[in-house]
Amino acid sequence: MPPIAHAKAPSQADARIAKQLLGFFPWMGQLWSSAVRETGAGSFGRFKTLGILHGHGPTRAGEVALLCGTTPSAMSEVVEGLVADGFVRRVDDPTDRRAVMVALTESGEVELQRVGELMTAAMAKVFEGLTSEQKTRLRAAVADIHDILIAPSTQKETRIVR
Repeated sequence: MPPIAHAKAPSQADARIAKQLLGFFPWMGQLWSSAVRETGAGSFGRFKTLGILHGHGPTRAGEVALLCGTTPSAMSEVVEGLVADGFVRRVDDPTDRRAVMVALTESGEVELQRVGELMTAAMAKVFEGLTSEQKTRLRAAVADIHDILIAPSTQKETRIVR
């Protein structure tokens, strides 16, 4: 994610678009949280942890806590539950033999995919009532949003990884 620059104030039109996009987050969070609960996946925090480990590979629990926006002690509880369920395992940190990292297991990958598919289905259900024209416009808008917000950070991560 690009850092927030303190430059000139945005135009009113740009500020309105930004507020509209930010307004999606609470709604999306509620939809995702409901889908996670309804699938029996536990909490959204557990699912988010699995997703972070999927994207980052083995990671120290403290770093996962930072990425999840939670405390290390709360993350310890999440990790304990995920270990007990067989979705993650603890592994030695190759750079520090005193430290331990958390890694996604094959069962964790399967669970992440299962819940992700159910969450996708829940989101797709929202679009069922749209007209063909609305769906076409939505696809174009989402593609643009992806290109503007997601693709640049993906390209940076790809360059960093060796």
